[in-house]
Amino acid sequence: MSRMPRHILVTGVGAPPGLGLMRSLRDCPLALTLTGADISPFAAGLHEPGCAALVLPRADTPHYVDAVLEACRLHEIDTVIPCSEAELDILAREKPRFAAASIQLPIADPEVMAFGIDKALLLERAAATGLPHPRTLAPQSEAELANWKGRFPCVIKPARSRGARGVSYPADALDLRKAWRQTTAEHGPCLVQDFIPGGADTVYTIGSLWQEGRLIASSLHRKLATNPPNGGVAIAGETVVDPDILGAGLAVLHATGPWHGLTAVEVKCPAPGEAAQLLEINPRMWGFGYLMTLAGLNMPELLVRMLAGEFDQTDPDPDQLRYSPLRVVRSWEDRVMRPESGLEKVS
Repeated sequence: MSRMPRHILVTGVGAPPGLGLMRSLRDCPLALTLTGADISPFAAGLHEPGCAALVLPRADTPHYVDAVLEACRLHEIDTVIPCSEAELDILAREKPRFAAASIQLPIADPEVMAFGIDKALLLERAAATGLPHPRTLAPQSEAELANWKGRFPCVIKPARSRGARGVSYPADALDLRKAWRQTTAEHGPCLVQDFIPGGADTVYTIGSLWQEGRLIASSLHRKLATNPPNGGVAIAGETVVDPDILGAGLAVLHATGPWHGLTAVEVKCPAPGEAAQLLEINPRMWGFGYLMTLAGLNMPELLVRMLAGEFDQTDPDPDQLRYSPLRVVRSWEDRVMRPESGLEKVS
């Protein structure tokens, strides 16, 4: 069912993906009512001019889905765009409930969403389909670390995490065992991988928009600097045109789909001419998505137009898919907070 969204709820607006998505929709010419939501009353996106605000319970609480549905009913919200993995993991399984309430939820089905939530599952698919990726070990016990045949320093990371949380770089086998104990205690199962040489500027993001497995639009940018410097949230980036890197990222999504909505792939290119190595899928708006909006390609606006049925029969006009060369650095932007009485808490 395609219909033009009128009132959109964007969740996770305390982090760059949600905040960038909401600002992209605020800047577009469509007549939309926007509500930002987050679990923290101090989330920056709750205090954006011209946007309503809701404080939601955590996604891991039993009443989270009921709270989102009730908020949609009370505020006549017709479309929900979640921007955090914790919410996506839950909401993908609840798509039928939202459809029954005539609420559009443009995200992939649970079995596809899993490739963006579980890095171990993604890398299994990459190995099975021949996609370039770093050598990987998924140890189930400390004893299995002896099976690591890669070089040092290596990378250890949680199988399910966001950003650089829990990522470390053991220098030798002793460090690896120590890091494994700490990582598994704090984050659960983890992966050990070859370290791919190169700085932040070798990490590329392929952003994309899908309609039930059909590619509607794609973009490419790379990081120039991150916080922390050895990997994490981008604080500077630039748009890129490189068909080979773009194609490498889209091949990952074709191998794991059918995707629906906004999805991104991160790859790392250690040197010119070498194959792009898969890092992860982000099954949502990507963190530096607002960069593309500033460069002329507003992907969230295209998402809304897609939900309205605009691309059911034809692809977007090529002029809608072009973006300009642009470099952007992120900076703090102070917002006057709403009074406590101006924040509705949904429970």
